[in-house]
Amino acid sequence: MDQLHYAGGVYFTSTKIARELVGYAAALAEVHQASVVEIPVRHSDGTANVLSVLVGPSSQIATETVDTELPEFDDSEALANFRRLRAALADEVSVPEGLVEEGSSNDPRVPHPDWLDEL
Repeated sequence: MDQLHYAGGVYFTSTKIARELVGYAAALAEVHQASVVEIPVRHSDGTANVLSVLVGPSSQIATETVDTELPEFDDSEALANFRRLRAALADEVSVPEGLVEEGSSNDPRVPHPDWLDEL
């Protein structure tokens, strides 16, 4: 089981989910996108819950593997969701560059949205 540190909170989740969450955050950062992901967690008292996590370029997530008496849980649904999210992200990224106008707001090479120039 892994301990997940996110937004000032500490949660327990499966090691597989923790790795997928960090990997998905990194993949989103590469394409300058963000997303909300729901993952199953346990609190230190053993209660189970679902945590909504905002992940993307500025995510500050840390995980560490820990020994705990907390019971494991079924992470198959969350892992399947990560597979779907990664597949959808891969489909978006695989759009041929010739179909994207260079410098446009949908150009993944542009590091920020156009509206930031107005600030």
